[in-house]
Amino acid sequence: MTHDLTVWLDGVLDRIEQQTQVVATGGRWHYSGSDTIGAWTLYDEHWSIATMNVYDTKAYNYSERMPAARNPDYINPDAIGQHAAQNDPTRVLHRIAIDRRIIAAHPVGEHGYCTNCWADSQVRSVDAPCPTLRLLAAAHDTEPGYRTEWGPQ
Repeated sequence: MTHDLTVWLDGVLDRIEQQTQVVATGGRWHYSGSDTIGAWTLYDEHWSIATMNVYDTKAYNYSERMPAARNPDYINPDAIGQHAAQNDPTRVLHRIAIDRRIIAAHPVGEHGYCTNCWADSQVRSVDAPCPTLRLLAAAHDTEPGYRTEWGPQ
């Protein structure tokens, strides 16, 4: 079962890594609110990502001027920009590399136990997949191919 989980998890990380590398061309992302340069802007060192225009579509019918009052469901462009900057490709690729090291640090030994977790005197006879690999998998539980039996116990 651990082999299936690690193969699946490697595939998920490969896909995320490939998608991320497509947009990882200019280093860390930064965000500037509209009060700084007049637009909500997400940029890298080449100033080449995006300028965001956010409209309250529930309150705006496109035939009138934008109302001054905003709907409670209004999308906050500052929150979106800050979230995107905090999850830039550089950070995503770093996290993938760390996840791969965690997977490598939890191999299954000849008796079917995680050799890393089994070595911990407080966690004897941990059947594979170990709690660490189960938690890594659970972080991607919405990905195709995830099995509920891999979830944390």
